[in-house]
Amino acid sequence: MQSLSDGLLRQIKDIEIIPDKPLLITDADEVLLNFVSCFQKYLSEKNLWYDLSSYSLFGNIKDHSNNAIENSLVSFHLENFFKTNAKIITFAQDSIKYVKLLIEKLNFQIVVLTNIPFKYLEDRKICFKNNGLDLPMIAGSGPKGKIIKELISKHKDKNFFIDDLAPHIISSKDHAENVKTIHFISNKELSKLAITPVQADIRANNWKEIYNYIENEINK
Repeated sequence: MQSLSDGLLRQIKDIEIIPDKPLLITDADEVLLNFVSCFQKYLSEKNLWYDLSSYSLFGNIKDHSNNAIENSLVSFHLENFFKTNAKIITFAQDSIKYVKLLIEKLNFQIVVLTNIPFKYLEDRKICFKNNGLDLPMIAGSGPKGKIIKELISKHKDKNFFIDDLAPHIISSKDHAENVKTIHFISNKELSKLAITPVQADIRANNWKEIYNYIENEINK
C-alpha cells in the first residue's frame, strides 16, 4: 500500500487539529467553488466548450465542430485555467454563508482538501481570503482517504467529509470508516450525471441540506 508523500505529510503536519472540536474536511471544486461554470467561461473565450454528457473532462472538451480536443490540450487548458483563475474563481451558492455558520454557530474547525496542483495552492488561499474565509488548506492528489485518516488520527469529536466525486467518498470510508460522508455537487447539470455510492451517508442538494444534516448529527 502506497504511503503518503513527504510533501503531503508536511502539509498535514502544518495543520493543527483540535481533538475535542467537531471537524469538517471539505473538497473545494464543485463543493465550495463553481469550478465547472468558471471553466466553461474560460473555454468559451478559447472557442471551446465542455460537453456535459458525462462527468469526465477528457473527451468532453470540444471545438465548435464538435470534435474532442486531444487529452494533452485538455491538460494544458486545465493547467492554464488554474494559472489564470485560481485567485478569482467564484463560490457556490450559499457555501460561504453556511461555512461561516458552521464555524460561528456550531464551533467547527474546517479543513479544505483540494486536488489542485500544489503550485496554485497559495492562489486558492488568496481566493478564499478575498471572500472572507481563512481556512487551512491541503493540496492533494489522487484518492483522499489516507489523508483524511491521517488528519483525524488524534481527533476525538465528530468528523465529516464532503466531496463531489464518488471515488473520494469511497476512499474516505475505506480508510476512515467513522467519518460521516456527504456527497454534493454544486453544479446542477453535473449533479444529474453523478451516482452516489453506498459509502455516502447522505447525498445533499444544497448547502442548507449539508448544514442541517451536520447540525442534526452533532446534536445526537
